[in-house]
Amino acid sequence: MKLDRRSPVLEKLAELYAASTAGCTGAATRDFGLPFLKLLEAAGCESGERYENAVADLTAHDGNALRIKYFRDRPSNHPTHVRVPPAYEAALFGLIGRDSPTYERAIWTALFEKASCWTVPDARKQTWLEFCQIRAQQMRTGAGWKPFRQGRPDRAEKQLKLLPRLLSWNRKCLLRTASGQLDVDSKFLEKSASTLQQLLFEASGGAVRSFEDLGIEYNPTAVRFHGPVRIWLNGAETNYADHIETILSEADLVRLESIRLGAPRCITVENLTKFHELCRLRSGDVFVSTSYPNKATVDFLKRLPPEMPLYHFGDTDPWGFDVLRILRRALDRPVMPLHMRYRAKEDSPKFSERDRRKLTRLLIEPLLVDVHEELRHLDAAGCKGDFEQETLPLTQREFPYIS
Repeated sequence: MKLDRRSPVLEKLAELYAASTAGCTGAATRDFGLPFLKLLEAAGCESGERYENAVADLTAHDGNALRIKYFRDRPSNHPTHVRVPPAYEAALFGLIGRDSPTYERAIWTALFEKASCWTVPDARKQTWLEFCQIRAQQMRTGAGWKPFRQGRPDRAEKQLKLLPRLLSWNRKCLLRTASGQLDVDSKFLEKSASTLQQLLFEASGGAVRSFEDLGIEYNPTAVRFHGPVRIWLNGAETNYADHIETILSEADLVRLESIRLGAPRCITVENLTKFHELCRLRSGDVFVSTSYPNKATVDFLKRLPPEMPLYHFGDTDPWGFDVLRILRRALDRPVMPLHMRYRAKEDSPKFSERDRRKLTRLLIEPLLVDVHEELRHLDAAGCKGDFEQETLPLTQREFPYIS
């Protein structure tokens, strides 16, 4: 039965236990433990009523879900450490309504043991069996989570069930067509591409490295841009400076003979409405419309002169900052944030659990060190604030376009 908790200290203790050797592998020979005050600090319960509530929550379950060690082992003195013996793991996680790490490992192990009996093409039977056996063994010891989401065995099973059918695939088609013919959402293969392609590589013994090896091709992509851009294609030059907006296909980008940009800077714009507004300013800058960038957009941006300043004008929720991260990783060059500062807003929606997980990862992302302060503002606020670009008025033609 769940405890009627008055503080977050048990959730924090369980979180730290899950990340420890005992929680990850189940192979620890000693109790998991940490200093009492360090636990309270990690839970944000260092003083006042929060401290008293945390102490009450811990002492209420001393001896059945955790152990408290006191100075000189006399309970009348101050507690010094909190310990979780492996035998208490299930009780601790039961108190907070979560599956224990041991139970999670068992679920994942059983999934791969079951998958080992699925039907695959004769040519792949041996590599498939080895793949399932290796993964099952890894899961028993808390290893091998990647590329899966540890808390989503249901999603992993859906992805795994596609592998035998993909290994049997023998016809050419586009990605979303294949997704539909596999009886999943038309975008499922696209959203799971990285995970599925890694698993295909393992399950085929390295014979299948990508969807393309199966005859499944990505939908053709294009880049949408505006600005003083001149392109040489098929021996002819086209000057796009007077165009309000241009869309160039991935196929044309591959065939380009050269590209020249007569602009002082380039700005990628996440929101399509703001992209259109910036185009109409005719500022002389280059604007590229993109959220998470497709291949054509990345190829176009990689053609920018290395000395040209590149900015990203994105939303200021966790996902907007994640686009900035992806751009920096894909281009391997500086991409500066533009107008990406937290703005408070009454009645702003609170973060969902998914938002919170994304923000947690961004706060430790080395590629985003320069915007960690803004991310901490978001974290402290606990809500997105006024995050959408539409609320920012573009009032001037010159960079940065907002007074």
